[in-house]
Amino acid sequence: MSTKPKHYPLFSLFCGFVLFMVSLAALSPVAQAASNIIEFPIPTASSRPALMTIGPDGNLWFTEQDGNKIGRITPTGTFTEFPVPTASSAPTGIVTGPDNNLWFTERDTHKIGRLTPAGVFSEFSTGLTVNSSPLLISTGPDGNLWFTENDGNKIGRITPAGLITEFSIPTINSRPISITTGPDGNLWFTEDTANKIGRITPAGLITEFNLPIAGSRPSVITSGPDGNLWFTEADGNKIGKITTAGLITEFPIPTTNSQPVGICTGPDGNLWFVESSGNKIGKISTAGVISEIDLPTANSRPGVIITGPDNKLWFVEQVGNKIGTLTNLTVTPDPLIVNRSGDDGAGTQIGTLSYALKTAQVGQNISFNLAGEQKISVSGALPPLKPGVNITAPCVAGKPAVTIDGSSLAIIPKTDGLVISGGSRLTGLRVTNFSGSQIRVSGPGNHLICIGLQR
Repeated sequence: MSTKPKHYPLFSLFCGFVLFMVSLAALSPVAQAASNIIEFPIPTASSRPALMTIGPDGNLWFTEQDGNKIGRITPTGTFTEFPVPTASSAPTGIVTGPDNNLWFTERDTHKIGRLTPAGVFSEFSTGLTVNSSPLLISTGPDGNLWFTENDGNKIGRITPAGLITEFSIPTINSRPISITTGPDGNLWFTEDTANKIGRITPAGLITEFNLPIAGSRPSVITSGPDGNLWFTEADGNKIGKITTAGLITEFPIPTTNSQPVGICTGPDGNLWFVESSGNKIGKISTAGVISEIDLPTANSRPGVIITGPDNKLWFVEQVGNKIGTLTNLTVTPDPLIVNRSGDDGAGTQIGTLSYALKTAQVGQNISFNLAGEQKISVSGALPPLKPGVNITAPCVAGKPAVTIDGSSLAIIPKTDGLVISGGSRLTGLRVTNFSGSQIRVSGPGNHLICIGLQR
């Protein structure tokens, strides 16, 4: 095992030839029925799995940093392991290349490796800066492989034939970590200590964008389903979104000090991420609504997450030494809290009722934490309540505790208060002074409990 200091949260305690191939039957998985998580123990003890990708053969391939192997697991849980030719190489990043081979980085021996699905290795170092510590690797829009050099402070490019070209990052000691192809045909990468998101064109032109909060430590970046790039902030404890024009938005994670690392687009159209210190898997919608789920193995240190060939989510457990899969993507989201007494109906401010109405998901609950008078003054038409979303306020002595007041509205024609379709439950609300209906109800399966209406 290398004694080299680790500078990146994701992977700290975070000439070819055919090698002997070790195949093992699937070990007995450990299932958690409540969250539909299945875990498969890796055959090599303390292997410290790092990155994972879908292989050209329909299996999942992953790197074993301390095991010095490339692992393969079928969607049913059968493992095969391939020892890397160079000892103590600390294989880290891995991706399927345009040539249908697996390409990976050797962090500690400063090489780029290639592995065929049949188990034939090749290693490349010519043209790579000495002691560069190549870290993560991705396919580019130009038919080449692109990778970060964590100590070399460069972005590298390698052709399928093994020709390496390097591009220096303008900010010194930026410690780039993750890289991915964006929807704009450029490569986007994270700069850990520089606290920036970088963009590099296939021709090598680099642009950098500062994160709003110092010391956020951006970690892994991925293309989202909405045409933006999404990334984790390991120390900022947030999920970030950056447009291709460079506009950054951040979303706080409910669990404090969770140390988010890996992130991917899920098959359900949401972004999924792992919390290394929080020991959880998180889900964030493109509107920024976050929910979390606990992992069954304590202190497992999840590191990366991807959508597998079976349309399920797969992740590595670095300390747990397992490969996990989430078989059911239905996670009950945390409640949305309304804590602002003023509301213009736009739904752009977190904490307003209109924001909660606009971003709530099916099965989610909207509740209240208002200071002083339990009243919300509405000055703009509220978004309709989505089907299956509930609004819950206290009912004190048989009377609703929270008032939604539309007296500040000056909208013509008549404006309704709350507009509800099917399958929702409202409790503890007094809706008043709207020019139209105080609550307009349509669709079956609605339940109104302890509700007051007054024009």
